[in-house]
Amino acid sequence: MVNRAPLVLRGEGVSSRVVEWPSQPGVAQLIMYQQQRIPSADDLQRWVDTIASRGYSTIRTSALAAQAAAAVEVVGFQSVQDLALLQHDLMLRLDRPRAPLARLTEHHHTRASEVDRAAFGDGWFLDPAAIDEVRRATPHHRARTAGGDAFAGYAVSGRDAGIGFLQRLAVHPDHQRRGLARALVLDSLRWMSRWRVERVLVNTPVNNEPALLLYESTGFHRLREHLRVYERSLQ
Repeated sequence: MVNRAPLVLRGEGVSSRVVEWPSQPGVAQLIMYQQQRIPSADDLQRWVDTIASRGYSTIRTSALAAQAAAAVEVVGFQSVQDLALLQHDLMLRLDRPRAPLARLTEHHHTRASEVDRAAFGDGWFLDPAAIDEVRRATPHHRARTAGGDAFAGYAVSGRDAGIGFLQRLAVHPDHQRRGLARALVLDSLRWMSRWRVERVLVNTPVNNEPALLLYESTGFHRLREHLRVYERSLQ
């Protein structure tokens, strides 16, 4: 029987987590949350072999910065998505959200996943387990919903020391352009500002003009560095 339970892969002073990609059983997601330490080529090749032994046909990484991207390229990974990286310095006065928001609980993850699928499509959406992964990615997080009973959108933000992350933002296409995404972004920024976060990072595909305009209108600015998602076939 194929064993595709989540697992942790460890190298010399570094570790990564592997989970099954939502709606794509043959795709393993290699999640490298902390990229201050980069796995060696030997570590990466051993990880590839371990993932292949679990019966996967493809490995897809989380979004990688330049140093980690260079490391996976050495062992045969190829870029499949280019992401713009934006930063907010929390120096500007932040408006109050104009749409009512509510707390996102674990009981909401299925509905949040449905919104995520509508917003991002079958190939890139988060299932309920992946949303839980996002919430656990940082020591502290905040998760909110928008749209009341309609459950039109949600956001997950995290903070680690002085750095904040807008980790996921999704609004159902039927409810876009009503200010819900803006309210969720502002709520996240105000929460991080209260905790004296020094800068906030967010990423989005380079061709996602609506998202880029939203982030820039709330005070984010684009950085020169890009992030990239990589894949490697195991067949």
